[in-house]
Amino acid sequence: MRTPMGGGRWPQAVLDRLGAEGPGADRFRRGTAGALVAVAALLFGWILVLGSTTRGQAEVRNWSVVWIGLDVLQVTGLIATGLLLARRSRLAALAAAASATLLFLDAWFDVMTAEGGGAWYLALAMALLVELPASLALAALSRSALDW
Repeated sequence: MRTPMGGGRWPQAVLDRLGAEGPGADRFRRGTAGALVAVAALLFGWILVLGSTTRGQAEVRNWSVVWIGLDVLQVTGLIATGLLLARRSRLAALAAAASATLLFLDAWFDVMTAEGGGAWYLALAMALLVELPASLALAALSRSALDW
């Protein structure tokens, strides 16, 4: 799919434009940054609405599918990170960053959705001893892989 932004596929054209030099590129970058901040502001408003309207517990369809899906994404990210790391590819930075984020989210949701008592303490222990340290290690790997 060709675009007016300079040919090629649209994601690459946008990335090329974001990394370009010159006044036109600066305007494009500022416009993109402004759009991201505007979307964040809208999302923040939505968070306020959700916070004021959702109380207590909610029944969720396909709960087990959601958790299994998150775990499958983590496994996929860890495999991709490992394969890219073995090749010493700079793309390992992206896979490691995504994997770090998924592990952090898993820790958050495990702790926040665990029932009280022993289940909550187990979720907290897993978060503090496994998921968050692994997330931090992957974030550090992501940063260092950018320098390869």
